[in-house]
Amino acid sequence: MKKHLAAIVSAFAFATVPAFAQTKPALDPAAVQATRQMMEAMKIREVMIQSLKQAEQAMPAQIRSSLTSLVQSDKNMSAQQKQAALADLEKKLPALLAANHALFSDASLVDEMLQEMVPLYAETYTVDEIHQLSAFYGSPVGQKMLANMPKLMTQSMAISNRIMMPRIQKMMEQTAQAVMAK
Repeated sequence: MKKHLAAIVSAFAFATVPAFAQTKPALDPAAVQATRQMMEAMKIREVMIQSLKQAEQAMPAQIRSSLTSLVQSDKNMSAQQKQAALADLEKKLPALLAANHALFSDASLVDEMLQEMVPLYAETYTVDEIHQLSAFYGSPVGQKMLANMPKLMTQSMAISNRIMMPRIQKMMEQTAQAVMAK
């Protein structure tokens, strides 16, 4: 069971880490300042907090489903072993969910993400473009977009997970079969 969980975590980690590292040029201080102002206009801190809350609410079902699916698809386990593993999963799930809650409730999480996002915007857009984005997010349609963003992000992640998880699971099963065949 622990091997399966480690495989999931590893797969997600490798899938989300850039394939290469590069040295970033110094950022234009005006772009950094404009980006911070834009993020305030976007109320991005509030959007991120709400998105994290919604993601946390969806996680118990996703965790249970993913781990249950891994156990059920393990061809090396008998029906009794699968039943025992699922019972063990149910016993361990509260601790896993408590750890999940601690992760999502970490006060520094949003600050760290925002700190990393400033260069992303400052490198991608000119100062003038950032000002235009700020104006958009201050407009009624921009505010509507921001109000809907947490729900859209949560639903988008659910769609991504629904599409990705079977493929990741299949890849992990094929890898496990190849390793065990040797």
